[in-house]
Order: sequence, then C-alpha cells, then structure tokens
Amino acid sequence: MDLVDYENDDMIWDWSEEKKGYYTREWNQDQGQWVTIWKTWSTTADIQSERHLVKDGIACNALKEFFAARKDQHANGNTEFTATAGSQASSDSVYQALTHLMDIRIVQLSPGGFGDEIECDLRVCNVDFEYPIDPAIQIDGSKSLRFSTPTFHAVSSSTDEPIWYTALSYVWGNPSLVKSIKCNGKIFQTTGNLYTALQHLRQPDATVNLWIDQICINQNDIKEKAQQIVLMSKIYQRAWSTIVWLGEEADDSDNACDLIILVKDSLQYFSNLSDSRTVDLESLDLPEADASVWKSLGKLLARPWFQRLWIIQEAVLSHNLNFLCGRRFLSWPDLGLFATCATDNRLETLVDLGRVTTQEIAESGITRIRMIDRMINYEWTHPRQSSLLGALVDGRGSQATDPRDKIYGIMGMTAAPLHPDYALSTAEVYTNASLRVLDAGYWNLIDLLCCVHHDQPAIQLPSWVPDWSQSRQTVSLGYQGRGQGIYHAAKFTTTSWNHDPNTRILRVSGLCCDTIADVGSVAESSLADTTITQSPTQTFILDCIRRLHAYDQRTLGFLDTFETFWNTLVAGKDHTGTQKAPADYGPIFALLTDTATGRSPTFPDQPILNRKLALSNLEVRRPSRVYREMQTAYKAAVQGRRFGITMEGQMGLYPQGTSVGDRVCIFKGGHVPFVLRPDHSHHSHRLVGECYQRSIMDGQMAERVDLESEEIELT
Repeated sequence: MDLVDYENDDMIWDWSEEKKGYYTREWNQDQGQWVTIWKTWSTTADIQSERHLVKDGIACNALKEFFAARKDQHANGNTEFTATAGSQASSDSVYQALTHLMDIRIVQLSPGGFGDEIECDLRVCNVDFEYPIDPAIQIDGSKSLRFSTPTFHAVSSSTDEPIWYTALSYVWGNPSLVKSIKCNGKIFQTTGNLYTALQHLRQPDATVNLWIDQICINQNDIKEKAQQIVLMSKIYQRAWSTIVWLGEEADDSDNACDLIILVKDSLQYFSNLSDSRTVDLESLDLPEADASVWKSLGKLLARPWFQRLWIIQEAVLSHNLNFLCGRRFLSWPDLGLFATCATDNRLETLVDLGRVTTQEIAESGITRIRMIDRMINYEWTHPRQSSLLGALVDGRGSQATDPRDKIYGIMGMTAAPLHPDYALSTAEVYTNASLRVLDAGYWNLIDLLCCVHHDQPAIQLPSWVPDWSQSRQTVSLGYQGRGQGIYHAAKFTTTSWNHDPNTRILRVSGLCCDTIADVGSVAESSLADTTITQSPTQTFILDCIRRLHAYDQRTLGFLDTFETFWNTLVAGKDHTGTQKAPADYGPIFALLTDTATGRSPTFPDQPILNRKLALSNLEVRRPSRVYREMQTAYKAAVQGRRFGITMEGQMGLYPQGTSVGDRVCIFKGGHVPFVLRPDHSHHSHRLVGECYQRSIMDGQMAERVDLESEEIELT
C-alpha cells in the first residue's frame, strides 16, 4: 500500500451542506508552517481529498512495521495477539467475532437518498496502533522539540489499511420505538433516533465510515460490551472527527442555533461591568428578554443529549467535535464560547427556562457545556489524568440507564485501575470505586466523605460510600479543598484511616465533640422573594430565630449571636465560596431578620441600619451587587440543609438527614466537620454528611485538651 499526500479540492471556507465539512488549519511539520485542511466526517470519497499526515516518513515506517508485526503474529499464532475478546458469533448474527483485545467494528454506511432503505456493513478494525514520537529536532542550535504525528484512524484487520472514521455521539432514545436497517445483508433493529441520524449522515454518492455503539458493539454479549467500554477512550481519540446528533429540527431549533452564534459574536469581546442583572440586549442587537427564541434556545439545550452520562467522555476525548441538529451545524468552539458569554453576562435565566435550584442549575444546558469545556481543556494538557473522584463528581448529575455506568461511563478519562464487570452489583461497583479513590492518596478521604449526601441511599451501601445514582442536592462545603482557606476544623493534623474488606467498615481517626439537640425543616433555595410577606426565606429565618429562643432564651444575649447567626446562613463564605463572608452581608441580614420578626433590632448585637436601606430598593440602589452576592452565598449554603442547635448551645447548618441525637465529629486532616449517627449496639457510626458549625471551624475542638481522638468505625 502506498501512503501518499492527497491533494485538496477547491477551497470552501464556509460549512457546506453538500460536502458536510469545513476548512481548518493544522501545523505541518514538514513545511514548518500552518496549512489549511478539509475537515469532515469520514467518507471514502472525502478521504482522497484530505491532507493526512501519514505521508511523514517516520510515521509511514511505523505503520508498515505495525502491519508486518501483525502478519507475524497471525502466522505464529501468537496467543497474546489472538486472545479472545469475548465476542461469540453465530451463523445468523451480523457480528464477526473480535479476536484481539484492541479490535473494534466500524460501520460502513452505504450511499443512498434520504428516504431510501438504510444499508451498511461492519468492518473489523484495530485501535492498537499509534504513531511514535519523532526524534528531537534542534532549534537554533540549543532548544529541541519533539513532534508526534497524531493518530486519527484505526487499522483494518483484513487489509492492513488505515481506516478513517467518524464517531457518533447521540442518545439512543425510546428502546421500544425501533426501525429496521440492513447490516451485513441481514435485518438489524435500531432505535428511531439512531435511524434518523443515519438518514442525515448518509451521503448520496459516497460510503461513510462511522463508529456507533448501538451497531458496532454486540449489545447481547456482556463480555464484549465490557471489553469495548475499556476501549472507549481509544475509539474517540482515534476518530478523525465526532458528530453529536441532537435530533431533528423541532421547537424552532434552527433559530435557536442562529441565536447561539449571535450571542457568541455579540458578547465574546464584551464584558458586563455594571451592577445590572443582565446586559442591555437592545444595544447589542440581541432579542428582547421576552422573545420566544430564548425559550427555543432553552429547549434546544434541554435536549436529552446534554443530560446523558456517556456523552461527557465522548465529548472530552474527541479532538474535532461538531453538532448536528436537523440540518443545522454547530462547532464545539462556538458552543463553548456561547456558554461562557451567556454565563459572564447573566443570560442563564433567559435560556435555562427559569431553573432556580442548585440542582436544576447544575443540570442545565449552559452549566453542562461549561463543565465539558473545562474538562476538554484539562484533557488537552493532561491526557487521561483526570482523577476518578473528580470525574465521578462531574458526572453525578447526568443520567444513565444502568446505575453502574455512573462509574464505567467516565473511566476513559482517568487512569483508574477499574475494569467493567456487569456481573457485580451496583453496591459492589460503587464500593470498589470508592476504595480506588482512597488508594490513590490519603488526601482523598475527606473529599470522598464530602461527596456523601443522601438521606436514604437508593441502594444498600456503606454509609461512607457516595450513592452516585442520586444527584447531589447541595453545594459541598469541603469537596476538593473548597473552604480549605476558610475552614480549619482539624487544624494541622494528618488523615489516618484503614478499611476492613470483609466487613466493609472504614476506620477513621477523629473526635466527636457535640450532639444535635434540635433541627429545623429543610431550607428552600430562593431568596428572590424576600420582599414578600411570609415568603419561604422569611419563614425559614423566622423559624431559625424561634428555635434559638425555644432552646435557650439566654442565647440571644450573647455578644456575637447576630454575627454567628448570619455567618451560619452563608456557611461563613462569600459568593465565590473561596473567601470568608464579607462584613457587608451583616446589614442586609439585619434587614431580613427585622422584616421576618417585625421588630428592630431582632438581636441585641445587630448593627444599626441605614434608614434608606430597604428590601424594596435593594435591586436599584448601590447595595444591589452585595445583595446579589449574598443571595448566591445563602443559596449555596442553606439549600438542602437544616438549621440546628447542639447540646453545647451552638448553631449550625446540618445535612437533610440529620436527627436529634446525631453527633458532630471532626476527622483528622479534615477542614470541615461531619454529622454521624451512632449505632450503640455495634459501637459504630453511620455517616450522615458534612456540616457547618461556626464554633468549631477554626480548630477550636482540636485544641481542647479534654477531648481525645479515637478510631471511629463507619459502617
């Protein structure tokens, strides 16, 4: 086989509906300059017009050596090469057995019209080959650079040819709504959404090479499925491009796509420095806030693709990611820049269909686009170095049909030593993943425990194992160092723990320093209703004050009661979650408490309010910025938590599942305290979750000589 440099077709700078492609620029090592190349999903016709880098001499030799090695291994019956990958093919199956652990199948979609019967063939390829790093090149006699030809293709197992292909990222859709296609000459059932995607991806006069999980993996072979999941990172990294299929045109999605480009173009060089909630839409030629196209955009970003777990890995590992909605095309750079502009200029409320709770915002389209964009940037500089725990947290709010896929669906971005095993229960998979997190470093213990937030887990788990099948309802106080510069509950102690594999007990060094005496109801999230009498916020604040009265009337006479109270309601943090709450929050909380109780001052140590300060004008006066920041801090702190009082007379914010009699504990090396539920019959505890109690956040308990640390058993 000759490996040549193919010539380009005529220049086409804009997206072409006929050719389904566009031009971009890549560095050409031989020429020592950037060259323009044609990008598309992989058709056998378009491959002849792409400037693939396989012409490079070193790369060419490496590929030939790989082919020769494969032939020798076949001839010698090398068992390492021919190890059974787990697939079994029957005479009536469309699948040819995979004989190598790095084998995959590629769909070759036959040409045809939009409404013609869909036909395709499967071709076995291998993703084991990778171009080597070139020898160092001297620059100016001193510096040296090393280049590597990117490997954006698989290798045919039958012809030893490079096979360029496009990976498809999509949502399966309703499994009961199926359509028939022909695969390898036999009838094959696909979901309706995939069938529609194939209609749009098919070319009238060229074969299209695709990797599609629903067709390329034998879904009835559990062993093959598990082995192919291990290869997901390779499959998407080797793909020449990845196309995201969002679905057919609906709900004015064409205009929504246009709005994404308009917002990006209008705001990418614009910074909103005013105190107003949103930018001046009219001055930037953007639609008015009540224009229907904003709702259309919200519906587009609420499509199922943005909510699925598997798409995170698929997007992060792809090097050339593009979106198709009906016949409209969007590139990932455009979508990522749009999300950044929308967030920086407070357009989320126009786009995200009125989401207000922390969970809703976390699961919104804009938030998830920004999360994936951050992960893509990290993967680019740190390939497959994402921490297992970090990937689990990022994917927690995503949807997966099989709860075990909450672990298996993100492994391709990490180097975690986990292998898919669908014979294990969900509890076993989650527990094994938690142990891998702990094995990666002792510093992961507190981060892992901060991820526990479930009143009643959906599955039977050790209390110290997060239930990844449930979305988080709160903003963590201590995960991944959040609050480390603010909280120092255990001072400068070092984490110590051990695990009993037979009993699933986790033993952690720490001390229990207080007991819950009273807890209120779970806080609602919104502060936007503070001017309304008996609003949820005012009701919550009033309930907190009444509980202070009921517990001990003398509490309100303490010198710093008010400061402790309002700091508790923001967990001692500002709106960024990285700094201590500013004193500017105090007067606003004084206004809120006086409004709730109907008297002034509510607390003896309250600051004297400026008479011009009122809830009704906070939105238009200078304090509006501080008020908005305080709202953010308040929502992050209280949502999903309860206000409570301990036996020591201290107030705090505690997990939703907290009950009277639970204990407040500080683990060695931890910057935040936790609530534990004692099991006196077994001398053990169950973890309830992290908490905030101002009286112990600066290491006060760690310095007390009358308290000794102990080994606490978590079951």
